[in-house]
Amino acid sequence: MAKWQSEIMSPWVVRADGVRVVRVTQDFAGVTMSDTSGQPSANLTPNPNLMTCWVECEEAVLDAIEADADYLVLWSEEIPEEMP
Repeated sequence: MAKWQSEIMSPWVVRADGVRVVRVTQDFAGVTMSDTSGQPSANLTPNPNLMTCWVECEEAVLDAIEADADYLVLWSEEIPEEMP
């Protein structure tokens, strides 16, 4: 199954240990995330509660993220399969 990469804006949440994490990883299974903001999590402002991140996931998961009003997909593209 093809993988897709995209850059999204996601709300963040505070875990029980006090660390702030992007909510997309909590709401959708199979999402690999990388922070693209370079901003320490302690500096995230509560309003707006958004941060920019790069995600990799299957197409169906990306479709679900795009359909969720809590997220904004800035761009997306299919990851080409490697040639043998």
